[in-house]
Amino acid sequence: MAAHFLLGPQRPIVNIDLAFNALGDGGPAAVVSAGWQDAEGDIKEVQEIAARPLIDLHLYQRAEDVLASEAGLQELYRERQNRLQELQRLYRLRLRQSMLAARRLLRVDGDPAVVQHEQRHAIAQQRALDRHHLQRIAAIHKEFDTRVANERLPKLREHAKEIAHVFAGCQSVVITGGNVAVLLNRLRLFDVGSIIKTKHIVAWSAGAMALTDRVVLFHDNTPQGRRDAEVFEQGLGIVNDIVLLPDAKHRLDVSDKIHVALFCRRFAPTNCFTLNSGSLLRFDDGRVIGAEDVRRLSRSGALRKVRAQ
Repeated sequence: MAAHFLLGPQRPIVNIDLAFNALGDGGPAAVVSAGWQDAEGDIKEVQEIAARPLIDLHLYQRAEDVLASEAGLQELYRERQNRLQELQRLYRLRLRQSMLAARRLLRVDGDPAVVQHEQRHAIAQQRALDRHHLQRIAAIHKEFDTRVANERLPKLREHAKEIAHVFAGCQSVVITGGNVAVLLNRLRLFDVGSIIKTKHIVAWSAGAMALTDRVVLFHDNTPQGRRDAEVFEQGLGIVNDIVLLPDAKHRLDVSDKIHVALFCRRFAPTNCFTLNSGSLLRFDDGRVIGAEDVRRLSRSGALRKVRAQ
């Protein structure tokens, strides 16, 4: 049975050692650090903590090599990214008005028999928009994958074969944080998701988000002011029915209970979990069997401690 360890940022508290110690096999692990982009492969500190051989797959560099070598793929890739960016822009336009209405309704006083029905309907509309957006994202990826499958891409096949060979010799995979969009694009390009489903996985921050079935971006505290949480991408779907909130301590305004309650109700019945520095969630066979310093957003606007199932 594969164990999946999802952790928060590794600064200031480093706790990836807890995950490695729990694995206990001591065998080599493949590393995906593509989210670090130009710093990819800088895993010396992780290597010291892991106390086992680590093999960085260099997915970011491999992708750059492939895209530079395969003009047809580069064009398909650029077209997909442009479509995804345009889709996200249009989604944000619709999201802004939907969220504004939902927030105002949740703060309205009045006859509960009337108000609560309208509140539920507003949240249902928000869910429908999020669901539609995720379906459109999935359709764009599916079209891209179909077109790529029909292309003759020797450089891509060459790298994919080398990556599969590394994975064949590793029971565990490490996925670092960084830029979640870059990370997911590289994981998808080499179809890593289908390979690592049966592997033990240690992932943190963006790496943990990439394992879920949908990536939600959130940031309540920016120099430009609050931004609405937005469905951003389709994840790998290795750990399902959760929304992960890395570094929630600094990025989520938990003082506003209406805001937290709306976040929770918008994504229900999916659980929304905070992953701060020092947090750890362990999933075995899709179930939470271990949780350290993890909180779940609740309908009341409070954060509840997460316990193993």
